[in-house]
Amino acid sequence: MTTPEASTERRAYKSNRYVEMSRRKIAQAQEELDKGDTIQASEKTYGAVTAAVKACAELRGWNHYSHIRVERSLEQLRDEWDNPSLTQDFRAVKALHINFFEYELGFTAVQDGINTSKTLIERLEAIRNSEPKPLASASLTREQRTRLSLLMQPSDREEIDELPSLDDLLPVGRPDPGAFS
Repeated sequence: MTTPEASTERRAYKSNRYVEMSRRKIAQAQEELDKGDTIQASEKTYGAVTAAVKACAELRGWNHYSHIRVERSLEQLRDEWDNPSLTQDFRAVKALHINFFEYELGFTAVQDGINTSKTLIERLEAIRNSEPKPLASASLTREQRTRLSLLMQPSDREEIDELPSLDDLLPVGRPDPGAFS
């Protein structure tokens, strides 16, 4: 069984990995867009923001292992920090995720999404580096209670002992086309 200190250290380690993933993905998004690939730029941008949300959620001990839990984590952060722009900006980011499947957005719209995402990621990093502002349980709305109940459900992923290197998961450059032949 892990000690509370080990659990806290583990959450901090995983949170730092999500921050690094977010930074890499937003840089890759701009690179993809600069090459004219709006589809890959869109998905990398969505992934960057999602990783930034996960970095905050991880430190709070929230289960963030699904799309809906990522959104609920962001909603909880919005309430915690009384900052509606967090979820408003995330709606724009979700349009990029949809673009990955539907190919509806042009270059300028994707660039706008990347710019919005960079600002959102900066705000999430500031929140991550600040002390949480817990909401008083007596003042929680039914929606907030339901949301927290979902976020506090245990995850089977928390007990994974070894995590792969980010370099193995996120190559900085494109793979060599000849490497797969």
